[in-house]
Amino acid sequence: MKLLLPLLMLALLSPCSSFGEEAYWKEHGIDIAGLSTEQLAAVEETVNAIGALKVKDVAIPKGIYYRLSSFRRLYGFDFDGEKLKGWLLGRVKSIAPQNGWTIAVNNNQGHFYIGDRFFTKSGFLERAYCLIHEARHSDGDGYPHIRCPGNCKYVSAGSPDIDLTEVPACDGGKDGAYAFQAAFLFELYARNMVDPEAAGLIYNSSMSRIIRLEGKTVK
Repeated sequence: MKLLLPLLMLALLSPCSSFGEEAYWKEHGIDIAGLSTEQLAAVEETVNAIGALKVKDVAIPKGIYYRLSSFRRLYGFDFDGEKLKGWLLGRVKSIAPQNGWTIAVNNNQGHFYIGDRFFTKSGFLERAYCLIHEARHSDGDGYPHIRCPGNCKYVSAGSPDIDLTEVPACDGGKDGAYAFQAAFLFELYARNMVDPEAAGLIYNSSMSRIIRLEGKTVK
């Protein structure tokens, strides 16, 4: 009995993974509901990996970079993983699971609902840009999406059963969630921070969702 008591006290005082994960979100004032320990760890790991991104020199021709880069204009600071992590966390109020075709949703209030695909079919790159995308929806009026035009020739690579002309999946302005997503991906591509082909392809796909509105080209 004398031996069991110290062991029991040690077990109670030893930090466990679930306690650490909950403390992480409490530290940032973010409510968590309904996520398993594994799911919560996946979100935390993605956020921390964004913060750990170390800036590298631009690896593409400087002329192309300066013509296409929009990160500073949109975010208000030069690309920096730790600053970007702070920008992201400052726009999240709660995180909960949600079944559905989309990987994540945030309806302007900072309440993130994360779909199964985030945990089962996505690697770091897709998880990261989706969190960045949804964080933009916390600003202003939420920068709501609009339905893609009827002549849209693009597809949803992640959800091939979805017709983009039947769901709000495009942006009619240059400062919406797809623009922020694209700006993030472009920096990863241009600085060779991840697989440049993967980042470049998703960047192109992101830009395709920013469309003409009222006869004006969104630049």
